Amino acid sequence: MEVGAVPVDLSEMSDAVLSVYKLPNRLSFSPFLQIFLEKMGDPSSLRLVPASSATVPIDWSKVPEASKKFFLNGWGTDWETEKKRPLPATIGELAKMLDESKFFGYMEPERCTLVLDISQFGLTQPDTIPGPGQGFPVGPHFYMKYLEQIWFILFVPGKRDGILGFSPKIPYSYSDGEYDEEAQIAREKQVAEDYEPRLCEEISRWGTLGAVSRKKVAGWDSLTVKSSLETAQMYEAVMTLPRDHPAHRAMMDGFMASLRD
Repeated sequence: MEVGAVPVDLSEMSDAVLSVYKLPNRLSFSPFLQIFLEKMGDPSSLRLVPASSATVPIDWSKVPEASKKFFLNGWGTDWETEKKRPLPATIGELAKMLDESKFFGYMEPERCTLVLDISQFGLTQPDTIPGPGQGFPVGPHFYMKYLEQIWFILFVPGKRDGILGFSPKIPYSYSDGEYDEEAQIAREKQVAEDYEPRLCEEISRWGTLGAVSRKKVAGWDSLTVKSSLETAQMYEAVMTLPRDHPAHRAMMDGFMASLRD
């Protein structure tokens, strides 16, 4: 099994080596992996596509065939009409195709690779490199509601990079003692709209540094797509091991402990 470009044979790792790798911390305490394991079946619901991102074109002719096939297998059919759908021409169309589908919380290696391939090959890198004081360009992005949080995904055109992030839990909206879906959707949209200028300001100042160094971007928990890919690859590698293998036991023990916290 490979993690990044480095071959990893977990079956050959000793207890001492596993303790150095701290598998419970790397895997089980990842918020993305925890949500992946904790609850399956919840769709992501589109809440905001900033105007500056909506019309950004995607050149699918440059995206690797494996990622195009993965996308079309997952989202290339309208399941209500059973009609085939073309590849989305823009970031806005991509977000709409992902609406009400299982996207956030299911970041397996193929999905992470899709995001990275779109960033690196499908989006055009800015012509000029920012000079001192000019700031970094803010890549196209959009916001979706998943479980009790607002999530965002931000692409980095021309780079094999990207950011995933999510808000604190959003309280439910009630009217006359009953859950108010319309008010809840409005609240979730407002959360995304309020966060948008903060996200753009931080990305413009620091690029993806916050997600890399602090696991935070403008106050929200965040990870790079690369680190999410590495976590998913490591998780899949561990899950191929026997249940009594130290790595498998460490991961599951850590995950159960995180649920108790």
